[in-house]
Amino acid sequence: MATSSEIRAELAHPVIDADGHVLEYLPAVEPHLREALGPAAFDRYRSASSPLQRIMEADTEARLATRTPQSAWWGTPAAASDLATAAAPALMHERMDELGLDVAVLYPTKGFGIAGIADDELRAGVCRGFNEFYAATYGPYADRLTVAGVIPMHTPTEALEGLAHCAELGFKVVAFPEGVTREIPEPVLEGGSPFLLPGQRHWFDSFGLDSAYDYDPVWARARELGFAVTFHGGLGHMPTGSFTSVSNYSSNHVGSFAQRMHTLVKSLFMGGVTRRHPDQGFAVLECGVGWAAILLNDLVDHWEKRRPEGLEALDPAGIDWDELEALMRRHAPDLLAAGDDVRAGLATIPGIGVPPAERDEWRHLGASTSGELVDLFAGSFYFGCEADDRTIAYAFSPANHDGFTLRPIFSSDIGHWDAGDPAGVVAEAFELVEDGILTEAQLAELVYENPARLFLDQNPDFFVGTPVADHAATLVDA
Repeated sequence: MATSSEIRAELAHPVIDADGHVLEYLPAVEPHLREALGPAAFDRYRSASSPLQRIMEADTEARLATRTPQSAWWGTPAAASDLATAAAPALMHERMDELGLDVAVLYPTKGFGIAGIADDELRAGVCRGFNEFYAATYGPYADRLTVAGVIPMHTPTEALEGLAHCAELGFKVVAFPEGVTREIPEPVLEGGSPFLLPGQRHWFDSFGLDSAYDYDPVWARARELGFAVTFHGGLGHMPTGSFTSVSNYSSNHVGSFAQRMHTLVKSLFMGGVTRRHPDQGFAVLECGVGWAAILLNDLVDHWEKRRPEGLEALDPAGIDWDELEALMRRHAPDLLAAGDDVRAGLATIPGIGVPPAERDEWRHLGASTSGELVDLFAGSFYFGCEADDRTIAYAFSPANHDGFTLRPIFSSDIGHWDAGDPAGVVAEAFELVEDGILTEAQLAELVYENPARLFLDQNPDFFVGTPVADHAATLVDA
Protein backbone atom coordinates (compact mmCIF):
# COMPACT_ATOMS: atom_id res chain seq x y z
CA MET A 1 0.00 0.00 0.00
CA ALA A 2 1.32 3.44 -0.92
CA THR A 3 2.22 5.86 1.85
CA SER A 4 0.75 9.34 2.17
CA SER A 5 3.98 10.91 0.94
CA GLU A 6 4.05 8.59 -2.08
CA ILE A 7 0.42 9.39 -2.90
CA ARG A 8 1.07 13.10 -2.63
CA ALA A 9 4.03 12.77 -5.01
CA GLU A 10 1.72 11.26 -7.63
CA LEU A 11 -1.02 13.88 -7.33
CA ALA A 12 -1.06 16.78 -9.76
CA HIS A 13 -2.35 19.14 -7.10
CA PRO A 14 -1.55 20.11 -3.49
CA VAL A 15 -3.16 18.64 -0.40
CA ILE A 16 -4.51 21.23 2.03
CA ASP A 17 -5.51 20.14 5.51
CA ALA A 18 -8.37 22.45 6.49
CA ASP A 19 -8.70 21.20 10.07
CA GLY A 20 -5.91 19.65 12.10
CA HIS A 21 -5.36 20.28 15.80
CA VAL A 22 -2.65 21.51 18.11
CA LEU A 23 -2.13 20.14 21.60
CA GLU A 24 -1.21 23.17 23.67
CA TYR A 25 1.62 22.96 26.21
CA LEU A 26 -0.21 24.85 28.96
CA PRO A 27 2.82 26.11 30.94
CA ALA A 28 3.77 28.02 27.77
CA VAL A 29 0.23 29.39 27.40
CA GLU A 30 -0.02 30.77 30.94
CA PRO A 31 2.38 33.73 30.53
CA HIS A 32 0.24 34.94 27.63
CA LEU A 33 -2.93 34.52 29.71
CA ARG A 34 -1.38 36.42 32.61
CA GLU A 35 -0.39 39.26 30.29
CA ALA A 36 -3.79 39.40 28.58
CA LEU A 37 -5.87 39.17 31.76
CA GLY A 38 -3.79 41.10 34.23
CA PRO A 39 -2.75 39.68 37.63
CA ALA A 40 -6.13 39.87 39.39
CA ALA A 41 -8.21 38.38 36.57
CA PHE A 42 -5.53 35.76 35.93
CA ASP A 43 -5.65 34.64 39.57
CA ARG A 44 -9.44 34.54 39.35
CA TYR A 45 -9.23 32.45 36.20
CA ARG A 46 -6.70 30.05 37.74
CA SER A 47 -8.71 29.62 40.93
CA ALA A 48 -11.96 28.83 39.11
CA SER A 49 -12.41 25.13 38.41
CA SER A 50 -12.98 24.23 34.78
CA PRO A 51 -16.46 22.83 34.06
CA LEU A 52 -14.94 20.72 31.29
CA GLN A 53 -12.34 19.29 33.65
CA ARG A 54 -15.01 18.53 36.27
CA ILE A 55 -17.06 16.73 33.66
CA MET A 56 -14.08 14.68 32.50
CA GLU A 57 -13.23 13.65 36.06
CA ALA A 58 -16.74 12.84 37.32
CA ASP A 59 -17.23 9.22 38.35
CA THR A 60 -20.14 7.01 37.31
CA GLU A 61 -22.13 7.57 40.50
CA ALA A 62 -21.88 11.34 40.13
CA ARG A 63 -22.90 11.15 36.48
CA LEU A 64 -25.99 9.13 37.31
CA ALA A 65 -27.00 11.53 40.08
CA THR A 66 -26.51 14.66 37.98
CA ARG A 67 -27.18 13.23 34.48
CA THR A 68 -23.75 14.53 33.45
CA PRO A 69 -22.91 13.05 30.03
CA GLN A 70 -19.80 10.94 29.60
CA SER A 71 -17.24 13.13 27.89
CA ALA A 72 -14.03 12.27 26.06
CA TRP A 73 -11.50 9.93 27.61
CA TRP A 74 -8.26 8.70 26.02
CA GLY A 75 -8.89 11.39 23.43
CA THR A 76 -5.37 11.78 22.02
CA PRO A 77 -2.84 9.32 20.56
CA ALA A 78 -0.47 7.50 22.92
CA ALA A 79 2.49 7.43 20.53
CA ALA A 80 5.02 9.99 21.74
CA SER A 81 5.90 10.99 18.18
CA ASP A 82 2.25 11.82 17.41
CA LEU A 83 1.76 13.75 20.65
CA ALA A 84 4.93 15.72 20.01
CA THR A 85 3.87 16.40 16.42
CA ALA A 86 0.67 18.09 17.62
CA ALA A 87 2.43 19.98 20.43
CA ALA A 88 5.70 21.06 18.77
CA PRO A 89 5.25 23.13 15.61
CA ALA A 90 8.85 22.50 14.56
CA LEU A 91 8.21 18.75 14.47
CA MET A 92 4.92 19.07 12.61
CA HIS A 93 6.59 21.37 10.12
CA GLU A 94 9.42 18.86 9.71
CA ARG A 95 6.97 15.99 9.08
CA MET A 96 4.71 17.73 6.56
CA ASP A 97 6.14 15.92 3.54
CA GLU A 98 5.93 12.59 5.37
CA LEU A 99 2.28 13.36 6.19
CA GLY A 100 1.57 14.11 2.53
CA LEU A 101 0.42 17.64 3.35
CA ASP A 102 1.42 20.89 1.67
CA VAL A 103 -0.29 23.27 4.11
CA ALA A 104 -2.25 22.70 7.32
CA VAL A 105 -4.78 24.90 9.07
CA LEU A 106 -4.83 24.04 12.77
CA TYR A 107 -7.43 24.55 15.49
CA PRO A 108 -7.25 24.50 19.30
CA THR A 109 -7.71 21.60 21.69
CA LYS A 110 -7.08 22.99 25.18
CA GLY A 111 -8.65 26.15 23.80
CA PHE A 112 -12.02 24.41 23.52
CA GLY A 113 -14.60 26.17 25.66
CA ILE A 114 -12.79 29.49 25.93
CA ALA A 115 -15.33 31.34 23.78
CA GLY A 116 -18.08 30.04 26.07
CA ILE A 117 -16.74 31.38 29.37
CA ALA A 118 -19.66 33.16 31.03
CA ASP A 119 -17.64 35.95 32.66
CA ASP A 120 -17.21 38.74 30.07
CA GLU A 121 -13.79 39.89 31.30
CA LEU A 122 -12.36 36.39 31.56
CA ARG A 123 -13.77 35.27 28.21
CA ALA A 124 -12.25 38.18 26.30
CA GLY A 125 -8.93 37.94 28.15
CA VAL A 126 -8.55 34.18 27.84
CA CYS A 127 -9.29 34.30 24.11
CA ARG A 128 -6.70 37.09 23.71
CA GLY A 129 -4.13 35.14 25.69
CA PHE A 130 -4.57 31.89 23.75
CA ASN A 131 -4.49 33.80 20.47
CA GLU A 132 -1.25 35.49 21.45
CA PHE A 133 0.23 32.11 22.31
CA TYR A 134 -0.81 30.67 18.94
CA ALA A 135 0.58 33.65 17.03
CA ALA A 136 3.91 33.61 18.86
CA THR A 137 4.36 29.83 18.79
CA TYR A 138 3.26 29.04 15.24
CA GLY A 139 4.16 32.29 13.49
CA PRO A 140 7.68 31.15 12.56
CA TYR A 141 6.23 28.18 10.64
CA ALA A 142 3.66 30.15 8.64
CA ASP A 143 4.92 28.85 5.29
CA ARG A 144 3.15 25.55 5.99
CA LEU A 145 1.24 25.88 9.26
CA THR A 146 -1.40 28.40 10.29
CA VAL A 147 -3.42 28.32 13.51
CA ALA A 148 -6.90 29.79 13.74
CA GLY A 149 -7.50 32.58 16.24
CA VAL A 150 -10.56 32.16 18.47
CA ILE A 151 -13.31 34.80 18.27
CA PRO A 152 -15.73 35.16 21.21
CA MET A 153 -19.29 35.86 20.04
CA HIS A 154 -21.49 36.74 23.03
CA THR A 155 -22.01 40.14 21.40
CA PRO A 156 -21.07 41.59 18.01
CA THR A 157 -18.94 44.18 19.79
CA GLU A 158 -16.64 41.64 21.41
CA ALA A 159 -16.47 39.70 18.15
CA LEU A 160 -15.38 42.81 16.26
CA GLU A 161 -12.71 43.46 18.89
CA GLY A 162 -11.55 39.86 18.57
CA LEU A 163 -11.32 40.14 14.78
CA ALA A 164 -9.27 43.31 15.05
CA HIS A 165 -6.91 41.69 17.55
CA CYS A 166 -6.44 38.62 15.34
CA ALA A 167 -5.68 40.86 12.35
CA GLU A 168 -3.09 42.74 14.41
CA LEU A 169 -1.46 39.44 15.40
CA GLY A 170 -1.20 38.39 11.75
CA PHE A 171 -3.70 35.54 11.75
CA LYS A 172 -4.97 34.33 8.39
CA VAL A 173 -7.75 32.14 9.82
CA VAL A 174 -10.27 32.78 12.59
CA ALA A 175 -12.58 30.33 14.33
CA PHE A 176 -16.02 31.02 15.76
CA PRO A 177 -18.05 28.95 18.25
CA GLU A 178 -21.23 27.37 16.90
CA GLY A 179 -23.43 29.45 19.17
CA VAL A 180 -23.93 31.14 22.53
CA THR A 181 -25.99 29.95 25.49
CA ARG A 182 -28.29 32.75 26.69
CA GLU A 183 -30.76 33.13 29.51
CA ILE A 184 -34.46 33.12 28.63
CA PRO A 185 -35.68 36.57 29.79
CA GLU A 186 -38.98 35.27 31.21
CA PRO A 187 -38.80 31.48 31.55
CA VAL A 188 -42.08 29.67 32.06
CA LEU A 189 -41.13 27.24 34.79
CA GLU A 190 -44.44 25.41 34.98
CA GLY A 191 -46.84 24.54 32.16
CA GLY A 192 -44.53 25.90 29.46
CA SER A 193 -44.03 24.86 25.87
CA PRO A 194 -43.78 21.13 25.16
CA PHE A 195 -40.80 22.01 22.96
CA LEU A 196 -38.82 23.20 26.00
CA LEU A 197 -37.57 21.06 28.84
CA PRO A 198 -39.62 21.54 32.02
CA GLY A 199 -38.15 24.50 33.90
CA GLN A 200 -35.81 25.41 31.04
CA ARG A 201 -34.00 28.71 31.71
CA HIS A 202 -31.64 28.96 28.73
CA TRP A 203 -31.70 28.84 24.95
CA PHE A 204 -28.97 28.47 22.32
CA ASP A 205 -28.36 31.37 19.94
CA SER A 206 -26.91 30.33 16.57
CA PHE A 207 -26.27 33.86 15.22
CA GLY A 208 -28.82 33.78 12.38
CA LEU A 209 -32.59 33.32 12.53
CA ASP A 210 -34.13 34.87 15.69
CA SER A 211 -30.70 35.75 17.12
CA ALA A 212 -30.54 38.13 20.07
CA TYR A 213 -28.18 40.34 18.04
CA ASP A 214 -27.55 41.39 14.46
CA TYR A 215 -24.25 39.71 13.56
CA ASP A 216 -24.11 41.09 10.02
CA PRO A 217 -21.38 43.60 11.02
CA VAL A 218 -19.24 40.66 12.15
CA TRP A 219 -19.53 38.79 8.85
CA ALA A 220 -18.91 42.01 6.93
CA ARG A 221 -15.84 42.90 8.99
CA ALA A 222 -14.42 39.39 8.62
CA ARG A 223 -14.58 39.80 4.86
CA GLU A 224 -12.99 43.25 5.01
CA LEU A 225 -10.09 41.75 6.97
CA GLY A 226 -9.72 38.82 4.57
CA PHE A 227 -11.03 36.13 6.91
CA ALA A 228 -13.21 33.21 5.91
CA VAL A 229 -15.74 32.45 8.64
CA THR A 230 -14.98 29.03 10.10
CA PHE A 231 -16.97 27.41 12.91
CA HIS A 232 -15.54 24.66 15.07
CA GLY A 233 -17.73 22.79 17.54
CA GLY A 234 -16.55 22.94 21.13
CA LEU A 235 -15.04 26.44 21.11
CA GLY A 236 -18.00 27.80 23.02
CA HIS A 237 -20.45 26.29 25.48
CA MET A 238 -21.33 22.78 24.41
CA PRO A 239 -25.11 22.22 24.20
CA THR A 240 -26.36 18.81 25.19
CA GLY A 241 -27.49 17.74 21.73
CA SER A 242 -26.52 14.12 21.27
CA PHE A 243 -24.51 14.09 24.51
CA THR A 244 -27.12 12.32 26.62
CA SER A 245 -25.47 9.09 27.78
CA VAL A 246 -23.94 9.17 31.24
CA SER A 247 -21.83 6.11 30.47
CA ASN A 248 -20.91 5.96 26.78
CA TYR A 249 -18.70 8.57 25.11
CA SER A 250 -18.84 6.88 21.70
CA SER A 251 -22.63 7.06 21.71
CA ASN A 252 -22.42 10.73 22.63
CA HIS A 253 -19.77 11.58 20.05
CA VAL A 254 -21.42 9.89 17.05
CA GLY A 255 -23.23 12.59 15.10
CA SER A 256 -22.59 15.29 17.68
CA PHE A 257 -20.72 17.71 15.40
CA ALA A 258 -23.20 17.16 12.57
CA GLN A 259 -26.06 17.87 14.97
CA ARG A 260 -24.50 21.10 16.19
CA MET A 261 -23.68 22.33 12.72
CA HIS A 262 -27.11 21.35 11.37
CA THR A 263 -28.63 23.86 13.80
CA LEU A 264 -26.06 26.52 12.95
CA VAL A 265 -26.25 26.17 9.16
CA LYS A 266 -30.04 26.17 9.21
CA SER A 267 -30.04 29.29 11.41
CA LEU A 268 -27.63 31.21 9.18
CA PHE A 269 -29.39 30.12 6.00
CA MET A 270 -32.99 30.73 7.08
CA GLY A 271 -31.90 34.02 8.63
CA GLY A 272 -30.73 35.20 5.20
CA VAL A 273 -27.07 35.52 6.12
CA THR A 274 -25.81 33.93 2.89
CA ARG A 275 -28.10 36.18 0.82
CA ARG A 276 -26.87 39.35 2.51
CA HIS A 277 -23.23 38.18 2.41
CA PRO A 278 -23.00 36.20 -0.85
CA ASP A 279 -19.23 36.61 -1.16
CA GLN A 280 -18.40 35.38 2.35
CA GLY A 281 -17.44 31.74 2.81
CA PHE A 282 -18.82 29.91 5.85
CA ALA A 283 -17.11 26.66 6.86
CA VAL A 284 -18.45 24.22 9.44
CA LEU A 285 -15.79 21.81 10.59
CA GLU A 286 -15.41 18.19 11.68
CA CYS A 287 -19.06 17.47 10.91
CA GLY A 288 -19.10 15.70 7.54
CA VAL A 289 -21.33 16.60 4.61
CA GLY A 290 -23.88 13.79 4.26
CA TRP A 291 -26.32 15.48 6.63
CA ALA A 292 -25.96 18.75 4.70
CA ALA A 293 -27.12 17.10 1.47
CA ILE A 294 -30.18 15.82 3.32
CA LEU A 295 -30.75 19.28 4.83
CA LEU A 296 -30.61 21.11 1.51
CA ASN A 297 -32.92 18.61 -0.20
CA ASP A 298 -35.31 18.96 2.75
CA LEU A 299 -35.16 22.75 2.60
CA VAL A 300 -36.09 22.71 -1.08
CA ASP A 301 -39.00 20.36 -0.39
CA HIS A 302 -40.26 22.63 2.40
CA TRP A 303 -39.81 25.76 0.30
CA GLU A 304 -41.89 24.28 -2.51
CA LYS A 305 -44.81 23.60 -0.18
CA ARG A 306 -44.55 26.39 2.38
CA ARG A 307 -43.49 29.43 0.39
CA PRO A 308 -46.32 31.96 -0.01
CA GLU A 309 -47.54 30.35 -3.24
CA GLY A 310 -47.60 26.93 -1.63
CA LEU A 311 -49.51 28.16 1.40
CA GLU A 312 -52.54 28.94 -0.71
CA ALA A 313 -53.43 25.25 -0.75
CA LEU A 314 -53.17 25.14 3.06
CA ASP A 315 -55.17 28.25 3.97
CA PRO A 316 -58.09 27.15 6.20
CA ALA A 317 -60.14 29.96 4.66
CA GLY A 318 -60.42 27.69 1.64
CA ILE A 319 -62.10 24.84 3.53
CA ASP A 320 -65.59 24.10 2.22
CA TRP A 321 -67.25 23.04 5.47
CA ASP A 322 -70.48 21.95 3.78
CA GLU A 323 -68.57 19.63 1.45
CA LEU A 324 -66.46 18.32 4.35
CA GLU A 325 -69.59 17.55 6.36
CA ALA A 326 -71.21 15.83 3.41
CA LEU A 327 -68.13 13.66 2.82
CA MET A 328 -67.88 12.74 6.49
CA ARG A 329 -71.60 11.86 6.68
CA ARG A 330 -71.21 9.64 3.64
CA HIS A 331 -67.95 7.93 4.65
CA ALA A 332 -67.75 8.19 8.46
CA PRO A 333 -71.27 8.51 9.94
CA ASP A 334 -70.19 6.52 13.00
CA LEU A 335 -67.57 9.17 13.81
CA LEU A 336 -70.06 12.07 13.48
CA ALA A 337 -72.45 10.28 15.83
CA ALA A 338 -69.91 10.68 18.64
CA GLY A 339 -70.64 14.38 19.25
CA ASP A 340 -73.55 16.71 19.80
CA ASP A 341 -72.30 19.56 17.58
CA VAL A 342 -71.14 18.27 14.20
CA ARG A 343 -69.65 21.57 13.04
CA ALA A 344 -67.68 21.92 16.27
CA GLY A 345 -66.42 18.39 15.79
CA LEU A 346 -65.43 19.02 12.19
CA ALA A 347 -63.39 22.01 13.35
CA THR A 348 -61.12 19.61 15.24
CA ILE A 349 -59.97 17.86 12.03
CA PRO A 350 -57.65 20.43 10.40
CA GLY A 351 -54.41 21.46 12.07
CA ILE A 352 -54.70 25.24 11.94
CA GLY A 353 -52.73 26.79 14.80
CA VAL A 354 -52.01 30.51 15.06
CA PRO A 355 -50.07 31.94 12.09
CA PRO A 356 -47.12 34.25 12.88
CA ALA A 357 -47.41 37.95 12.15
CA GLU A 358 -45.24 37.42 9.06
CA ARG A 359 -46.33 34.29 7.21
CA ASP A 360 -43.56 34.24 4.60
CA GLU A 361 -40.99 32.14 6.43
CA TRP A 362 -38.62 32.39 3.45
CA ARG A 363 -38.60 36.17 3.28
CA HIS A 364 -34.97 36.48 4.40
CA LEU A 365 -33.83 34.46 1.38
CA GLY A 366 -35.60 36.25 -1.46
CA ALA A 367 -35.48 33.18 -3.71
CA SER A 368 -38.05 32.90 -6.48
CA THR A 369 -36.87 29.52 -7.80
CA SER A 370 -35.50 26.36 -6.23
CA GLY A 371 -32.27 26.95 -8.16
CA GLU A 372 -31.79 30.30 -6.44
CA LEU A 373 -32.46 28.67 -3.08
CA VAL A 374 -29.83 26.00 -3.78
CA ASP A 375 -27.28 28.59 -4.88
CA LEU A 376 -27.68 30.51 -1.62
CA PHE A 377 -26.74 27.34 0.25
CA ALA A 378 -24.32 25.42 -1.92
CA GLY A 379 -22.40 28.51 -2.95
CA SER A 380 -21.65 29.68 0.59
CA PHE A 381 -21.10 26.71 2.91
CA TYR A 382 -18.08 24.42 3.19
CA PHE A 383 -18.15 21.18 5.19
CA GLY A 384 -15.20 19.68 7.04
CA CYS A 385 -14.83 15.95 6.28
CA GLU A 386 -12.38 13.48 7.74
CA ALA A 387 -10.39 11.08 5.58
CA ASP A 388 -12.48 7.97 6.23
CA ASP A 389 -15.86 9.63 5.62
CA ARG A 390 -17.55 7.66 2.83
CA THR A 391 -20.57 9.99 2.92
CA ILE A 392 -18.49 12.64 1.16
CA ALA A 393 -19.97 11.04 -1.96
CA TYR A 394 -23.36 12.50 -0.97
CA ALA A 395 -22.02 15.95 -1.84
CA PHE A 396 -21.87 14.82 -5.46
CA SER A 397 -24.98 12.60 -5.55
CA PRO A 398 -27.18 12.74 -8.68
CA ALA A 399 -30.18 12.56 -6.33
CA ASN A 400 -29.58 16.13 -5.17
CA HIS A 401 -32.17 18.76 -6.16
CA ASP A 402 -31.29 20.70 -9.33
CA GLY A 403 -28.11 18.62 -9.60
CA PHE A 404 -26.40 20.57 -6.83
CA THR A 405 -23.01 19.65 -5.43
CA LEU A 406 -21.74 20.72 -2.02
CA ARG A 407 -18.25 21.73 -0.98
CA PRO A 408 -16.52 19.21 1.29
CA ILE A 409 -13.09 20.19 2.60
CA PHE A 410 -10.42 17.78 3.79
CA SER A 411 -9.93 17.73 7.57
CA SER A 412 -7.23 15.48 9.03
CA ASP A 413 -8.15 15.97 12.72
CA ILE A 414 -4.48 15.29 13.47
CA GLY A 415 -3.89 15.53 17.22
CA HIS A 416 -7.16 13.84 18.16
CA TRP A 417 -8.06 10.18 18.56
CA ASP A 418 -10.15 9.85 15.42
CA ALA A 419 -7.29 10.85 13.09
CA GLY A 420 -5.45 7.59 13.72
CA ASP A 421 -1.87 7.55 12.45
CA PRO A 422 -1.10 11.08 11.16
CA ALA A 423 1.13 9.64 8.46
CA GLY A 424 -1.77 7.56 7.15
CA VAL A 425 -4.48 10.19 6.82
CA VAL A 426 -3.86 11.20 3.20
CA ALA A 427 -3.52 7.55 2.21
CA GLU A 428 -6.85 6.88 3.90
CA ALA A 429 -8.48 9.67 1.89
CA PHE A 430 -7.07 8.22 -1.33
CA GLU A 431 -8.74 4.89 -0.51
CA LEU A 432 -12.04 6.63 -1.33
CA VAL A 433 -10.82 6.79 -4.93
CA GLU A 434 -9.46 3.24 -4.91
CA ASP A 435 -12.80 1.98 -3.57
CA GLY A 436 -14.78 3.85 -6.21
CA ILE A 437 -16.45 6.19 -3.68
CA LEU A 438 -14.94 9.33 -5.23
CA THR A 439 -13.45 10.10 -8.61
CA GLU A 440 -9.98 11.59 -8.79
CA ALA A 441 -11.57 14.90 -9.78
CA GLN A 442 -13.80 14.81 -6.71
CA LEU A 443 -10.78 14.02 -4.52
CA ALA A 444 -9.08 17.09 -5.97
CA GLU A 445 -12.08 19.19 -4.96
CA LEU A 446 -11.96 17.72 -1.45
CA VAL A 447 -8.27 18.07 -0.66
CA TYR A 448 -7.34 21.08 -2.75
CA GLU A 449 -9.85 23.13 -4.72
CA ASN A 450 -12.55 23.60 -2.09
CA PRO A 451 -10.26 24.43 0.87
CA ALA A 452 -8.18 26.69 -1.37
CA ARG A 453 -11.24 28.61 -2.59
CA LEU A 454 -12.61 28.95 0.95
CA PHE A 455 -9.58 31.03 1.90
CA LEU A 456 -8.65 32.56 -1.46
CA ASP A 457 -12.09 34.07 -2.01
CA GLN A 458 -11.53 36.19 1.09
CA ASN A 459 -7.77 36.69 0.80
CA PRO A 460 -6.15 36.20 -2.66
CA ASP A 461 -2.73 36.30 -0.97
CA PHE A 462 -3.57 33.56 1.53
CA PHE A 463 -1.07 31.07 0.09
CA VAL A 464 1.70 33.50 -0.83
CA GLY A 465 4.95 32.19 0.61
CA THR A 466 3.64 28.62 0.88
CA PRO A 467 4.28 25.55 -1.33
CA VAL A 468 0.74 26.03 -2.66
CA ALA A 469 1.37 29.52 -4.04
CA ASP A 470 1.82 28.64 -7.73
CA HIS A 471 -1.18 26.33 -7.85
CA ALA A 472 -3.33 28.81 -5.90
CA ALA A 473 -2.47 31.59 -8.35
CA THR A 474 -4.27 29.65 -11.09
CA LEU A 475 -7.44 29.50 -8.94
CA VAL A 476 -7.29 33.23 -8.23
CA ASP A 477 -7.03 34.01 -11.93
CA ALA A 478 -9.73 31.52 -12.92
